[in-house]
Amino acid sequence: MSNPQICANPKKSPWDNFKQWIVIPGIGGLTIAFVEYFLRDNMHGQTFFQSALISSTFWSVLANGNGILVDWIDKRWTWLESPVQRVIVGVSGLLAYTVVASLIILYAYIEWVLGYSFFKVMESQGVMTMLSIPLGITVFIALLQHGQGFLLEWRQAAIDVERLKNENLKSKFETLKTQVNPHFLFNSLNALTSLVYADQGKAVEFIQKLSQVYRYVLDHQNDEVVPLQTEVDFLKSFVYLNTIRFGDNFEVLYKNMDDFDANQSIPPVTLQMLIENCIKHNEISKLKQLKIIVEKKGNEVIVENNINPINQAKQDSSGLGLSNIISRYEMLSDQKVEVIASDDHFKVIVPILSLTS
Repeated sequence: MSNPQICANPKKSPWDNFKQWIVIPGIGGLTIAFVEYFLRDNMHGQTFFQSALISSTFWSVLANGNGILVDWIDKRWTWLESPVQRVIVGVSGLLAYTVVASLIILYAYIEWVLGYSFFKVMESQGVMTMLSIPLGITVFIALLQHGQGFLLEWRQAAIDVERLKNENLKSKFETLKTQVNPHFLFNSLNALTSLVYADQGKAVEFIQKLSQVYRYVLDHQNDEVVPLQTEVDFLKSFVYLNTIRFGDNFEVLYKNMDDFDANQSIPPVTLQMLIENCIKHNEISKLKQLKIIVEKKGNEVIVENNINPINQAKQDSSGLGLSNIISRYEMLSDQKVEVIASDDHFKVIVPILSLTS
């Protein structure tokens, strides 16, 4: 569809219309008459007036009339949707209008101003000779107006595409962020359910810590990124909750995770979701302990764990964790999340982003 801002003419005041139809063409006609006066030795006042009148009339009728015609055509055939029809209708319409309007102007000028027979003059001078200047003017006007219309529609289309792209990305990112809260709460409540039957005292402590951890999720639910230091502090609280749940069967080791640049950032809950992913997909018991290493290396954070295969049917997973992280990084940066899996280890490498970028 054509953009209404392009096709619709803004409402003009009477003075604007007067300038467009009378003042500007009048100045143009007088300019042409002055040029003709200096080029011709025998040009007198009446001839000067007649030259200015016919030039102004052609200027006003052809320029403004073709402008109105172009606006009308733009409303029905757009450059983006019907470029071929737009060219055919535009060129044929402007040429037809120019020929008819020019013949009417010439007839009035020759018959009423000069007092000659229009048909005799046309016969002696030739129709194409008489119409050559008006047609030349129309070609020039058509190039300007059609070119302007095409460029405006192309520019507006580019703006609309970019705006739609940004809105679509924003909508996708908001959807991804809304997945985090229910995802985190759902899995935490599952952990609590298991703990209530095993150790009620630890369950109470778990609930207290859970409220502190979930506060972090609520505080940063609308943030695209958070400082890496803040995320790591939150991660350690989350790990503590699972230490209560699993005891010595669960261990997280931190390497180089105590030296952070103020500008280093990461999407919120990223590290927590990776740890949670390890817990969901591995058996944790006295016979099969889960050991996770969280290491900062350069501009990346690496989360690596040993693999204790668990029966797929017993996994309680919505599948949102890792895919959510990968998708959020695709929205935020050109840097990619890397996943490396072997027979006995699983590693996820997430880039560290910059708060200033």
